[in-house]
Amino acid sequence: MYDTIKSKTIIDNLPKVFFANKLQNVDWAGFLWRPIQNKKAFVIGYQTELQNIHLKLYGSELQIENSLQKFFMGNNYQDFTFTQVLTALDTLNNHLPVDIYKTSLSRADVGVVINHDTIQETDRWIDYKSTLPIPMIKGNVIYGKEIRKTNYKFKAYNKTFEAKKTADIKLEEQLMRVELKGNYRYFNNRANPLGIYTVQDLIDPIKYNLLANELLNFYASINKKTNLDFSNWSAKETRLYGYMNYADSAQAMKLHHKETHKKERGQYLKLLSKHKDAEQEKTVFNKLKAKVDFSIRNCACFKTCSIV
Repeated sequence: MYDTIKSKTIIDNLPKVFFANKLQNVDWAGFLWRPIQNKKAFVIGYQTELQNIHLKLYGSELQIENSLQKFFMGNNYQDFTFTQVLTALDTLNNHLPVDIYKTSLSRADVGVVINHDTIQETDRWIDYKSTLPIPMIKGNVIYGKEIRKTNYKFKAYNKTFEAKKTADIKLEEQLMRVELKGNYRYFNNRANPLGIYTVQDLIDPIKYNLLANELLNFYASINKKTNLDFSNWSAKETRLYGYMNYADSAQAMKLHHKETHKKERGQYLKLLSKHKDAEQEKTVFNKLKAKVDFSIRNCACFKTCSIV
């Protein structure tokens, strides 16, 4: 379920050569560290890699970042179970000059891949707490949508298309990847904090459940269109639906008639809820939940936990 993680820690007794900021490679801890230069060509740190994992040193601060799943499996279009997460982190930890479990977590991405038509799904998205979805474009092709704010990003995209475009990998199934990226503030500075502070927290079964629920609940909270039968709608309802789904008129009302827009948007959301297609709404949610359940099914540490 995990993908990219980013964490950091302070290394005590780091060799003095790292503080000299010289334009030279440094051999340390089994890695060859290369200088990082700013726009003025000054050395501001050093970097190296462990497979796809980026390691960067700025002074005594070590930053660790990239996809844990790709480090372990070489891709992120297959299932990544909790048991595999444990093995992947242990493998990574054995190669690092620090204890990764004690590093402070800056970001964590959770996601799963399901067999589903991406465009059919993302074309239904209206907004999430008034934030509109943004098209994801590669090579002039819209292959997904994302909902982006300062502290988080939620996206669903055509993984079959993306794998072919970026890695020339041909996948036979119609795969859609759904991801939630959150930073420290998103997970912890809230009414009900998840308590995701260090990498150690990522292997806590209870917190793994909380992150899984966060992914599912975020998806469920997106306002979506549904298959609508307008024959039973009143003229007022049809007119409201029309102007709220036409970007220019909706934006004009929001800019020039804020109070009216706020009131009518509430009526619009009630209208969608009234005509909601429960079966269609459940389709993707159930597929996501099945993949989350699969990721934990065979791990004994989850026997007392449940996904809701």
